[in-house]
Amino acid sequence: MNQVTRFNRETTAEQVLAGTDLSGKRFLITGASSGLGQETARVLAARGAAIIMAVRSPGKGQAAATIIRNTVPEARLDIRIVDLASLASVRTFTNEIMESCDGLDGIVANAGVMAIDCARTADGFEMQFGANHLGHFVLVNALAPLLKARAPSRLVVLSSGAHRLHDVDLQDPNFHNKPYDRWDAYGQSKSANALFALAFDRRHRTHGIRAFTVAPGIITDTNLHHHLTEADFAPLRRRQPDLVKLPRKRLAVGAATVVWALVHPDLEGQGGRFLEDCNFSEVNPDPRLPNGVMPWAIDEAHAEKVWSLSERLVGERLDGAQANAETSPGTPPSSAAVASGLSVNRQPSTTRLRGQTLGVTLEPGQEVRLEFLGDGTLRWDGLPGFSLEKAGTCKVDVVEAAADILLVTAMLPPSGRETITAVLDFVSHHALFVASHLADDNQPFERKTRVSQRFTRGLLHGSPSSSLAPPAPTNDLIGTRAIYRYSEDTVYEHIYLNTRWYSYQCLKGLRRGDCGTDETSYWKIRDDVYVVTWREILIDLAAVFVYDMKARRSTGCAWGTPGGLTEPRHILTGAFFEMLNDTRYPADIELV
Repeated sequence: MNQVTRFNRETTAEQVLAGTDLSGKRFLITGASSGLGQETARVLAARGAAIIMAVRSPGKGQAAATIIRNTVPEARLDIRIVDLASLASVRTFTNEIMESCDGLDGIVANAGVMAIDCARTADGFEMQFGANHLGHFVLVNALAPLLKARAPSRLVVLSSGAHRLHDVDLQDPNFHNKPYDRWDAYGQSKSANALFALAFDRRHRTHGIRAFTVAPGIITDTNLHHHLTEADFAPLRRRQPDLVKLPRKRLAVGAATVVWALVHPDLEGQGGRFLEDCNFSEVNPDPRLPNGVMPWAIDEAHAEKVWSLSERLVGERLDGAQANAETSPGTPPSSAAVASGLSVNRQPSTTRLRGQTLGVTLEPGQEVRLEFLGDGTLRWDGLPGFSLEKAGTCKVDVVEAAADILLVTAMLPPSGRETITAVLDFVSHHALFVASHLADDNQPFERKTRVSQRFTRGLLHGSPSSSLAPPAPTNDLIGTRAIYRYSEDTVYEHIYLNTRWYSYQCLKGLRRGDCGTDETSYWKIRDDVYVVTWREILIDLAAVFVYDMKARRSTGCAWGTPGGLTEPRHILTGAFFEMLNDTRYPADIELV
């Protein structure tokens, strides 16, 4: 997670809402007759909110209302019928709500089906994509005026860690031309949920409506998965073997992130974020791992394509309020939007060091101990930072950035305003540590940039004497000009000017036309492998990248407080690059 809050994966929904008075508020919840929808309705009603329970079955809706009133006798519950697998039903429902309701403080798009046998909606869509995504797409857009009437208001769309199984197939989302796979279909629908929230937030934020995606975790007491057999689950476990290690949650805990996203002041000024365990999810591009957010689910350009596809399928233009902070002239895109485009082509993280302990002797003679725990945590002792304690623990990201060269990012707590990246070469047995530090905001600019970096070399313990040279500053890259493709829609050009500076320009993406020059450093790790770091001037950001010249691939992490963030965050990024030897650009680049 990339921001610390007072809550965690064990917090209950009632704890999130402790001391909160929701009297006078009205929320609409789909799928409110059971599971997370029912529990969310109950805890909100207990705090005085009026709830519109959107359910498919009148009998189940009445039964759920009775259960809620057993613990919240004064609950104000309005049961309404809608079948998300029928757009006609959705449109009838939204017409009735618009006529009878003067405003909504929030919508929870919770209803859904999971990994079912192949089926079609009343409109011919694959059932999971149609009910989980397209039904909500039409419902929420139709009710957006009610959210605007009560702004500030929020939309919460329920996704899942299963979004990691499959992106939205823009060519064949309904499995017309390919074999049906229940888990691919479910993953696609959950990716679509996240991309819908992202695009909806972009359209409506200037009107005070913010949208969030929530992955609630694995909930034990819900009937979403009761139809599945052990044989049905087997393919999922093969694709995500660590799924069995994820903690199971009770409904009371599963609903916590939902109500946190819906009403909590922690999220004022935020939007378009993917949330887990009452916190912000970190990008995790390895599909074998079961948690974190896949880069495609936070890619705004991709979200726009999914929005256009959805409009075409439902036969409506549902653009809503087009004017927003990210498309208004002269307003720069948010850091989250820019970051989302930088993660798509990053190499996946690896578990290669899980369960291992490494020792490193630094050139000054100090010792470093790195223990990689099974839960993705790093226990460290002696890291060569700026003002670190002697020892500590933190989240860690490990990726094989080049053959037998691991890039280790120690995601130190943001309160310390520093982070450390290690480049470990298991061929030469050398190590390079890069510590990045961000000065306090109230300190004057003593340099051209507020971020500093420090480089420390070391040798891995237990290594034979190496005949290969240790990492060293280099001039090899000076004069190089290259194009970096972070995604299909995000492309930059870099020019390495001299030993202190490099220049960049955005050729494609949200910052197209932007250019600048930042402080940089170059280190040679071994032949055809380099570390390039930079310290930005216009924003408080430092970066560390490994360049694999043979594979034409860069892998790294940017870190800092772009976009006015109050605490530094890690942005895992990566790109394919191509060298340029003349003034011409690739055919797909339209020059500014």
